[in-house]
Amino acid sequence: MNRETVFWSVITAVALAALLVFYAQEKGLFGDAQEDAVDDNSSATESLSSTADSPDPLALDCVQHGPLDRHDHVTLQVFIDGSQNTVDSNIGVQTDVCNGDENYMHTIHTHDDSGRLHIELNEAGDVPLGVFFDIWGVHFNETGIFDYRVNSTHEMVMYVHASGDSATVENRVTSFDDYLLQNGEVIEVHYRAKAN
Repeated sequence: MNRETVFWSVITAVALAALLVFYAQEKGLFGDAQEDAVDDNSSATESLSSTADSPDPLALDCVQHGPLDRHDHVTLQVFIDGSQNTVDSNIGVQTDVCNGDENYMHTIHTHDDSGRLHIELNEAGDVPLGVFFDIWGVHFNETGIFDYRVNSTHEMVMYVHASGDSATVENRVTSFDDYLLQNGEVIEVHYRAKAN
C-alpha cells in the first residue's frame, strides 16, 4: 500500500469511530456517563433526572372552588445562590390535567407570583410539599431544586417558620419534598454555596 492510501484509510477509520461514539451518546448507550462527568463546581446541568418525572398521585388530583374540607395557605420562598426566585402565577391552574373552567385546578396552586400556595382538598388530608413541585413540573428534594444539584460546593437547606419570623437554625428542617404543609407557615428553600 502506498502512503496516501494508508493516510486516507486512517482518516476514514477515525471518522467512522467518531460517528459511532456520537450515535451511541445520542441513543444513551453510555448510561449516566454524562451526568457523572459533570464538574463538581458546576451548579446545573440539563441532563439530570427530575422528581417531577414520576409525580405523587396527589399532584394529578383536581378540585373545584366550592365547599372544601381543607383550604389552607402557605408561603413558599425559593433562593438560588442568595437571589429570590419567583414562584410563578397560575401554577396548577388550567393545566393539561386540570383543564376545566377557571375554577377547576390542582390541589395546590398559585394565583399570583407572591409565593402564596393554595392547598385545597375535597377531603381533609396531609399534603407534602413535593406535590407542589410535581405540579409545577420541576425537580425538588434533598438532592436539589430545578436544575441545580447538591455537590461539593453547594447545599440545600430548608426552613419553616411563622410569618414575620426569620429563618434560624432552630426552624431548619430536613424533610424537603416529604414535608407536610401546615396552614399559615412560611417555607424557605435555599440552594446555596456551602460555608467554609
